[in-house]
Amino acid sequence: MKKHLHTLRVAYENWLFDDRFCGLTELIKKYDTGITDIALFTAIIHTPLTVEENRRRADIITDRIKYLKNEGYYAGINILATIGHHHEDLDNMLKGPYQMMVGADGAVSPATFCMNDETFLSGYVAVIYDIYARTGADFIWIDDDVRYGHMPIGNGCFCDLCIGKFNSENNYSFDRPGLIAELENGDVDFRSKWLRQNRETLSRLLSVAGKAVRKVDENIMLGFMTGERYIESYDFHAFSEALSDGGKYEIMWRPGGGAYNDFSFDYIVAKSEQIGRQNAYLPPYVTINHSEVENFPYNLINKTPKSTAAEAMINMTVGCTGGAFNILPSETLEPIENIAPHLKAIADIKPFYRTLQEATAGLSPAGIHTGWRIDDQAAVPLVSGDGGSLASYCRELFFFGLPECYNKDKATAASLTGGSAKVMNDDEIIKILSGGVYLNAAALNYLNERGFGEYTGFKVKKSIPADAREHYTDEKINEGFAGGFRNCRQAYFHGDSFALTPTADDCRILSELVDYHGKVLADCACGIFENSLGGRICAAGYYPHSWISDYNKTVQLKRVFTWLSKYELPSYVTTYCRIRNITLTGDGRQCVTLFNTSNDDIGDLSVMIKTAKCTADLYMMSGEKYSLECGEKTDEGYKCYTIDNLKPCEMAVIVTLK
Repeated sequence: MKKHLHTLRVAYENWLFDDRFCGLTELIKKYDTGITDIALFTAIIHTPLTVEENRRRADIITDRIKYLKNEGYYAGINILATIGHHHEDLDNMLKGPYQMMVGADGAVSPATFCMNDETFLSGYVAVIYDIYARTGADFIWIDDDVRYGHMPIGNGCFCDLCIGKFNSENNYSFDRPGLIAELENGDVDFRSKWLRQNRETLSRLLSVAGKAVRKVDENIMLGFMTGERYIESYDFHAFSEALSDGGKYEIMWRPGGGAYNDFSFDYIVAKSEQIGRQNAYLPPYVTINHSEVENFPYNLINKTPKSTAAEAMINMTVGCTGGAFNILPSETLEPIENIAPHLKAIADIKPFYRTLQEATAGLSPAGIHTGWRIDDQAAVPLVSGDGGSLASYCRELFFFGLPECYNKDKATAASLTGGSAKVMNDDEIIKILSGGVYLNAAALNYLNERGFGEYTGFKVKKSIPADAREHYTDEKINEGFAGGFRNCRQAYFHGDSFALTPTADDCRILSELVDYHGKVLADCACGIFENSLGGRICAAGYYPHSWISDYNKTVQLKRVFTWLSKYELPSYVTTYCRIRNITLTGDGRQCVTLFNTSNDDIGDLSVMIKTAKCTADLYMMSGEKYSLECGEKTDEGYKCYTIDNLKPCEMAVIVTLK
């Protein structure tokens, strides 16, 4: 049986009309893209269809699936709207005696149904999944309307059903305004209870859909699409358990997000980081994981063929096994041949996709964790706040070759801000402080106030509101740039500048703050400390996560994080360049993936890898494979490997044993 690689998601009009469907299938055959799965969208409208309309479409889909399976594809269905995304075509959508979602202000969503309405689950959800299970499909995808955060009501559902359930299960008596006030201003524990209800509500719907399908055919594989979903507590492990019936059945995953164009390629990189978090805690029975790649609303020139192909590739470095391409034109009925350049770009690197799939199998990203937790939403005002900011606050830290890790248990060091620490219990905090952690002023303040000051080594003395520059001391970590300055231009970029005070005798000060004339404003801006737990701390008070890409700071941070990790950081790039490094480890192997996120060639790209071996295998996107001999070696067990050249938007993979 062939191995799954990529999915092509086919818009409604492209399978509805015979000539369009035939033209598409002939075009796909022309290019060896590695597309193994074809998913037929049930609609182009993001509101639920009536039961009758679902039946009509399922009849046509049955014939399409039979044809695709005869052609050798895994053929299935993408149910676009189970509860409804956003308000479209309201006059023709599902009507019924069902509860609609309600916003925090009491406004009723015109297009999205409440997942706590049992009559909706039994009278609609179970029915339509039964209908599509009878088409002969190999798989059925549940789209990402099954979530909270719908337009126009925003985060959550606050209908009488949801509030009544919350009150009943927690012995409360809130009305809507009182509940909203508490969720905005209350404590972490209270917000966590609401997030738990959201998680359980969504899990119940997934279970209903799964049972309806398997009652018809246990061999149909179910899949779920996700995004940055903090309002449901980001518990994709729980959702996997619900959809798979506790791991009894293999399921598929499709992590995604925005990034509908490549006007800035950073949209795609940021989405890949989100996908890494979505994959971080999936159970091992999720073996087919195809990342969403799309240019919605399908303006093909908004994302070039090269970017489309590269997006699937970089997502394979963070836990995906292939891409799910949603790139076909739909109701425009433009020539289907317009998609040919994208198919060709995907086909051109098919061998490299297979290399990535094989090289990363069984491995997961290791390195620096950002301290995020699945329940980060509880740390911020629940309705108006964004828990995702607690995961993405230090993105620049990974612009220049430090490896990002998404699962806290795979990390060799961590960065921590104050918000995420609020959702951690004492044991979690002790574990972090027993390892290696980079603290900003907010995290330092919070940990000290919570009673962990003896392990942090520093405290925040005061804010420095203007004209501060970081001046590097002659500590060994600063070798080569001691005496240099870093100026984050507070007149333009206000805040994030604090004087620190060491609280232990053996603290080492890495920098002070001075004004434009050399006057000392703070004796300590950044320092390191090893505590009695054996943990290593770096406290950074001056713009610790922004404007950190000048040469001196990148060198310092690479040295700091290798020190924090006790020299267990799996790799780091030594060349001064813009590069994305995802290093995956496991089973005594490691796979260092290096993606050029700049617009220029990177020549003599050197990376230090923690390995006992002096040789490694190098795989290039061109399909070439080389054997690399290491150059420089360090006392800490790192060996330097150098790649002659890496072009923009291209990737190299170095595989070695630990």
